[in-house]
Amino acid sequence: MDTVVQWNIRGLRSNFEELKLLLNRSQSAVVALQECRLGEGQLPPQGYTLLLAQVGSLGARRPFSSEIVLNTGLHAAAATISMEKRFLSVPASQYPSFETLCLAELFEQLPKPFLVLGDFNAFSCREGRERMLEQFMAENDLIILNSGEQTFVYSAYHSTSAIDLIVASPSIAAECSWAVHSDLCGSDHFPIFLTLFSSFNSNVNPSFNFQKAV
Repeated sequence: MDTVVQWNIRGLRSNFEELKLLLNRSQSAVVALQECRLGEGQLPPQGYTLLLAQVGSLGARRPFSSEIVLNTGLHAAAATISMEKRFLSVPASQYPSFETLCLAELFEQLPKPFLVLGDFNAFSCREGRERMLEQFMAENDLIILNSGEQTFVYSAYHSTSAIDLIVASPSIAAECSWAVHSDLCGSDHFPIFLTLFSSFNSNVNPSFNFQKAV
């Protein structure tokens, strides 16, 4: 099986040591990060190749076999990665005016079935966005893998929410296991672990990672 780490890190440099510990303990094949705030000369953890998408990034222990060119208004990057099974992963960021049309246009460019990893904060921060997202998932026959645990801590208001989601096509949902870390590790988002079991369908390719605009 393979493990993927998803995390809104709030600064790669400031939480770099925490990230290394997470990756070492989980032996993750892929890491999808948001709000990296990369500085000049910033390198990924040892053993990982870095694929950048503006303020987001994607790292993998295995080389990217090919980059996927996307036609989208979002800051997005995609690449096929050789894992136990062939796997495509995409980090991305969204504009404040993000709508389901952007989701639909982007999903059309990704092989099916797929996985979607990301910070969906743009949907939760405006009235009606949560219902819009739920409707989009239902209309496109997608399943949210989250267990219901909170993934984000809003310290200013002493509140929490679950805005970091992993979404899957129904045919692969049973082959995935979702879990949230018990520690924020320096961010205000908890790291999330996605386990892909060895029985993962070899025809399944991608993972998609949204990120809120900063």
